[in-house]
Parts: sequence; structure tokens; C-alpha cells
Amino acid sequence: MLLNNKNLQILKEFSSDYGKKIYGRMIADKLKMNQKTISNILIGLEKENILKYSTEGKNKYYFINRFNPQIKDIVIMIEIARKNEFINKNEKLKDLFYSLEKITQGVLIIFGSYASFTNNKESDLDVFVIGKIEDIKELESLYKIKINLVKSTKEKINKEDIFIREIMKNHIIIKGVEEFVNLIW
Repeated sequence: MLLNNKNLQILKEFSSDYGKKIYGRMIADKLKMNQKTISNILIGLEKENILKYSTEGKNKYYFINRFNPQIKDIVIMIEIARKNEFINKNEKLKDLFYSLEKITQGVLIIFGSYASFTNNKESDLDVFVIGKIEDIKELESLYKIKINLVKSTKEKINKEDIFIREIMKNHIIIKGVEEFVNLIW
């Protein structure tokens, strides 16, 4: 059931913040799907112990079940699916993403306008690296794009930091999915 496209589409909504609580109507509105379909899928994911819920007023808020021992693997699958969707939607820059991946040791994340699919011709590519990356000047001139590079180390990552919380809300992990999920978990 998990690999069902609709289930994956709904679970992607929980990957912008692994502690996020969402109610069905929010998902239905965002994905332009039938409310009953969303409700049935959320109930199924809850029965499978992937999601939990709490009731606040009349709304049932769903969230990732962090007590499920397999949930990290599920989150990693969701992040990989988001990466594949992102690369397919940015076909012209596919080779750039692979080149960045090759020259990075550690975690490579795209954030900002590209990650939120609001980029335009003048947008720069916001890249966050946890680890090391080689010089990117050659890639910038080859692909005619300004790359805004932010670097950090594992030791400096604090999931309560404002910048890290912003990255969590809007990110595409190009390399190091498992490593990033473990850092943020």
C-alpha cells in the first residue's frame, strides 16, 4: 500500500517537517484531491502505523508516527521520491544536479525558490552542503546560473536553528538523504 502513488503524494506533505501536524482538508486543498479519498488514505496510513492522529476541536490532525521502528526508512523513501520529482521537473538542470552531487562529500540540499518550484529565469540556485564541496565557479558558467552556496558541518547542525527549520520547510535532498534524516531526527 505504501508505494501507491496517492499514498506517497500524501506522505510527501509530512516531509517538510517531520514533526508537522496536518489535517485532511489542508492536504485535499493543496493536492486538489477529493476530501473522502484523502480521509480514506490517512485512515489506512494510520492503520499501518505510519501516521498517528490527535483531535483538536473538530479536526483530526495527522502526524508521522515516530515510534514506528520503520518510519525513518519510510521518510527516506519519501525524500527520494521528492528528489526524483524535483529532477524531472527541472530537466534542463538535471546534469547540473548530478555534477553537484559528484563534487560533494556529505549532504547536498537544494532550498529556496527552486525547492518550492517558484523559481524564474533570474533565480539563483540555493544550495546547502553539510560537508565539503569542490569549487562551483565552472558549473556556474557552464550552466549560466548563480549558485548561492551555504556550507556547514555535522557538528554545527542544530535542528532548532532558524535556518535549519527553514531548510526543513522547503528542501530537496540531492545527496545524503539517510545522513540528513538521521541528523534532523
